[in-house]
Amino acid sequence: MPASEISRRSILRALGIGGGALAAGIPLAACGSNGSGGGGGGGNASWMTWDTESGSPMYTVAQNWAKQAGKTLDIQSIPGDDYDTKLRTVLSSGAAPTAIRINDDYVRGYYAEGSLLDLRPYLEKDGIKPDDYFPVAYNFAKQPDGAHAAWPIMTNPGVLYCNTDAFAEAGVELPPKDWAKSGWTWDDFVDAAKKLTKPNGERWGALVFPDTSLETVFPVSNGGDGIYSKDATRFTLAEPQGAEAIQWVADLSLVHKVHPDFATVTAGRQTPNWALAQLGTGKAAMLLSLTSGIPYLRTNAKVKWDIFPTPMKVRRTTVNTLTVLAVPKASKDPDAAWDFLKYCAGADAAKLLAQSRGFMPVAKSSSALFVPDDKSPSNLALVTQALDNAVNENFSRYIERARTIYRPVLDDVWSGKKTAEAALGSVKQKVEDVLAGKG
Repeated sequence: MPASEISRRSILRALGIGGGALAAGIPLAACGSNGSGGGGGGGNASWMTWDTESGSPMYTVAQNWAKQAGKTLDIQSIPGDDYDTKLRTVLSSGAAPTAIRINDDYVRGYYAEGSLLDLRPYLEKDGIKPDDYFPVAYNFAKQPDGAHAAWPIMTNPGVLYCNTDAFAEAGVELPPKDWAKSGWTWDDFVDAAKKLTKPNGERWGALVFPDTSLETVFPVSNGGDGIYSKDATRFTLAEPQGAEAIQWVADLSLVHKVHPDFATVTAGRQTPNWALAQLGTGKAAMLLSLTSGIPYLRTNAKVKWDIFPTPMKVRRTTVNTLTVLAVPKASKDPDAAWDFLKYCAGADAAKLLAQSRGFMPVAKSSSALFVPDDKSPSNLALVTQALDNAVNENFSRYIERARTIYRPVLDDVWSGKKTAEAALGSVKQKVEDVLAGKG
């Protein structure tokens, strides 16, 4: 798998956020309470997820729901690399789980195929108020026909991690801590990276890939739509604002020499947590990554570090990814499934899910749980600011196929074999044919 195909989910799995692979079908026995869970209490429920080990926050949340609902919950945890294939097989088999975890990238595709239940009746019945949730999370699951096809429970925005020891040593001013503050442009970023870089790979000023979040962060900050147009019909990464942003990233290594070259990044991806380790051991001074990296750095970093806003061009923005649950249309107990989803986004679950500081639960009230302690980062308030300035990727029902076409040509950009304009332009029509359902 080339570096450009490294997924955000594989990065999270490498961090141990989801844990190791739990054998499928571990039952969580209820404590015999009459609970208020959906389905009237009692009975069995199943939840299909990936890499959710016993003792992890998500496992504990699921266990707590089972107890209060008076149910036995069968956690069907699948190794992450096999999950999407397994999920498709299970959903087409007629034996759908009660509830599922779903890759946020693929919600639109699964809904368009008729695999997911529209949750609007439950949202309306329970009086769910959109204003209680971060808009970037609540609005994510809305479909073109108005359906609410899934229910996010955690957010995971992109931020800029900085080795503050390196900044102090090089005499470079740190980025602003306030997202809305002017300055901290792309030019400022490059200038800082040059001053922070040490020769012979002793320290790189910046590291912004292999995390594929860059495909949204920089093109949108450059005034574009991101990878795809908002109506998911155009491959806007190949349009001027997108291609310019991709070329700017490539030139961090190819021109400015402040970023590891493509070969180094490709080799590094073989090691779990490699990018985070570069920041944590002082080999990189700045790292673009998701907040899910916070738990790893809190445990393993050998340098002082903090989180800061991404650099701006036309605007300052970032990408948001989500932990998403859904109810299969073929679920035999959709009431229990919704009760589980609602519990996972509720106050009790939020307290557990926020403990790692890496994932912000979706309710706005969860911001109060992100209070600095004696460990980095001290600028935890930035997570809320990032969410207020984040966008979700513009998704198409055909996103899986589209990625197999454009991501391989990015390798030619990172290695300097082709310009971003030429490489992305060469596949623009093919990607747009796929987006139109013709590929």
